[in-house]
Amino acid sequence: MAAPTAAQRAEIAASFRKISPLEDADLAPLLGAFEVRALRAGAPLLEPGAPASQVFVVLEGVLREYYVLPSGSERTKGFAVEGELIGSLSDLVATRPSRASIAAVTRARVAALPYARLSLLPARQPRWARFSEAMLLRLYLAKSEREWELLALDAAGRHERFGARFPGLEARIPQREVASYLGITPVHLSRLRSRALAGRRARARRSRESP
Repeated sequence: MAAPTAAQRAEIAASFRKISPLEDADLAPLLGAFEVRALRAGAPLLEPGAPASQVFVVLEGVLREYYVLPSGSERTKGFAVEGELIGSLSDLVATRPSRASIAAVTRARVAALPYARLSLLPARQPRWARFSEAMLLRLYLAKSEREWELLALDAAGRHERFGARFPGLEARIPQREVASYLGITPVHLSRLRSRALAGRRARARRSRESP
């Protein structure tokens, strides 16, 4: 692990400001506490039962958060790409061991911060209190959106929502990871992609043929 460079500090600051407005003075005490870690594709970042004690900013690559079932199969909860935070955040807030696994899907680089450093700030500074509120709201909305997708949409609808939520991600990661997120088999996903492609081609053809 290494201290973040000046460019990486700027990336970290931008990631936090995407959640809530923060001044340089608010961020300065934290930026020096980050440590940068490099991960090969497939390397674990957090395993179930381990202390959920750090929050991570993705500087490069794709991270996946998932659950391992008693059968050994996996269910993907979500992905994080450049500029996003990850770290089994619900477990961090609940101060319990991690229920989830987090691993690098691609070669990745993350900046790690002890959550204890972050959790003390809302009681001291109003802007950090607003940040904490915004973060909790994001977690709630993401959970509600995920539940709606799984309970109210069919596989094709979930696939469409995946493309809207994670633009360009499907081309960066293995098909099995996308299928795990959608709750379908890779074979079913392949069929959905073929149908979607056929639909786009048909629309393009009609557009060319229309007067």
